[in-house]
Amino acid sequence: MFRSVGAIAFGLAADRYGRKWPFVVNNILFIVLELGTGFCNTYKQFLACRALFGVAMGGLYGNAAATALEDCPEEARGIVSGMLQQGYAFGYLLATAFARGLVDTTSHGWRPLYWFGACPPVLIIIFRLCLPETDKFQERDVVRNENGNIGKTFIEEGKVALKRHWLLLIYLVLLMAGFNFMVRLTFPFTYQTLTSRSPTAPKISTPLC
Repeated sequence: MFRSVGAIAFGLAADRYGRKWPFVVNNILFIVLELGTGFCNTYKQFLACRALFGVAMGGLYGNAAATALEDCPEEARGIVSGMLQQGYAFGYLLATAFARGLVDTTSHGWRPLYWFGACPPVLIIIFRLCLPETDKFQERDVVRNENGNIGKTFIEEGKVALKRHWLLLIYLVLLMAGFNFMVRLTFPFTYQTLTSRSPTAPKISTPLC
């Protein structure tokens, strides 16, 4: 639910100020919230951290997709976007592997998995800082600066985009809503099926779900 909030907020920031710094801020939030989750002592604290994590997660994906695709040749965007999407599956597999090694192997129980989860964003931040802004964004930024009123130009660009592509926008929102509905609908059934077959299954069933 909170991913939509992050997608809108950080999407606007990325279009207005560039891809790099909203991306870096997103990953800083990941670090803080992953560490914070590991120190939660109540369900309410845990829920709050994961809700805020959803904001950061929603903000990152659109920014990462724009960075990967907007300078990509049109004929290659399909396969590149497919490769980008598979990052989800690869991340789930990594989470499963690390869960086996980190969960319930120390006196801290499940917490080390979240503490370890704060480490990869550090490397991602360093990597992103070494990359420039995309060419497409720099071209738009030049046009905005030439017009003088950057904020007004940004708003006008948004109006034009909505006017021209409103039908496509509605389609994509419904498509992603249906996709998330089908995926989340299977979670309880898959988790129950896996955990009922082995007492050690919870270590791997949640990431796999």
